[in-house]
Amino acid sequence: MVAETVPAAEITPDEFSTLLADRFSPLLKDCVAFAVGVSGGPDSMALTKLLSGWAVQNGKNVHALTIDHGLRAESADEALKVAGWVSGWPSVTHTILKWEGEKPQNHIQEEARTARYQLMSKYCRENGINHLFLAHHQDDQAETFLLRLAMGSGLDGLAAMRPVHTYNNDLILMRPLLSIPKDRVMATCAAQGIDFVSDPSNKSENFARVRLRKSLSALEAEGLSSKRLAVTSERLDRARQTLDIIAEKAQISAVISRDSARIVYRIEPLLEWPEEIVLRVLIQAMKTLRPQGEHLPRMEKIESLFRDFMAPAPFTKRTLGGLIFERDDREKRLVVTVENMDKTA
Repeated sequence: MVAETVPAAEITPDEFSTLLADRFSPLLKDCVAFAVGVSGGPDSMALTKLLSGWAVQNGKNVHALTIDHGLRAESADEALKVAGWVSGWPSVTHTILKWEGEKPQNHIQEEARTARYQLMSKYCRENGINHLFLAHHQDDQAETFLLRLAMGSGLDGLAAMRPVHTYNNDLILMRPLLSIPKDRVMATCAAQGIDFVSDPSNKSENFARVRLRKSLSALEAEGLSSKRLAVTSERLDRARQTLDIIAEKAQISAVISRDSARIVYRIEPLLEWPEEIVLRVLIQAMKTLRPQGEHLPRMEKIESLFRDFMAPAPFTKRTLGGLIFERDDREKRLVVTVENMDKTA
C-alpha cells in the first residue's frame, strides 16, 4: 500500500511572525524601513508578501528591489510585471535596479550575483537602509552545501548561508526562510494567490547549481534529504562560531597593530595554538580587510598560503583575494602583514 503524500502547508502570517521573533525582529526594532530582494520568482514573491503583512503590523516600510540584469530579452518586462504585482501590497515600495554595461561571457551566474548584491547594497546605503531580506530557503541551503562540497570548501563554506550575515559595515543580510522547504513556499503562493515569474535559467543544465538540484532526488532516496543537508550546515556553522571565538582570542594575543588597511601579527604567540586556530586567525584577517567580499578564495589556496607562511623557509611576498601577504624575519621575529591593495594603492 502506497502512503498518501500530505500536501505542503502554507506559511501563515502568524508562523512568519514567530520565525522573525527571536533572531530578526530585535534587529529591526529601531528602524522604520528595510529592503527585500524580489526577483519575481515564487520564493521572493512569497517572502515579500509575508513581509508586507508583518510590516503593517509593526509600523515598518518595505523597499522591494528587483534587478533587471538585462541578460534575457524579456527581463525588463518581467521586472515591470513584478512592479505591478507588488504595487498594491501594503507598506511596499517597489524599485527596479538595472545592471548596466557590458555583460561577462564566462561565470555569468556568479557575476550576475555579485552585480545584484552591489546594486542592492548601493540602493540601501543611499536610502539609509541597513537590513536586506533574501528569500533563500531550505532547498537553497542544501544546494549551496553540495556546491561548496564539490568545490572543496572548508568549514566556513560548508556552513553555507547564515540566517543573519553582515555584508558590510552598513548592511545586514537576513534570511528567515532557511528552515522552510521549497514546497511550503510554493504552497504559500498557491494559498495566497501570489503571482510569480519563472526564469528558464533555473532549469538549464549549463549551470552547476541546477545539475546539483536535479541530483537531490537521488540523494534523498539514500536519506540525504534537503532538510538533513541544511541541518548539517547549521551544525557546522555552530562549530565555526565556536572556533572563531577561540581564534579571536589567539588573534588578540598576537596582534601588534591593526587598522582598516593593515594588520600586523607576532607569530610566536600563535605557535602555542592548534593549526586550525592559527588558520582561522588568517581567515579572520582576510574577512576584516575585505568586509564587502562575502566569499573568500578557495580553501586550497588559503591552506597553501598558510603552510608556506608557517614553514621555516623564507616566505615569498604574494597576493590572494585582493590582499598582500608578507612575513618579516628581521631581528629573528616573525611577522605577518596583511594589506588591502585597494586602500594602499
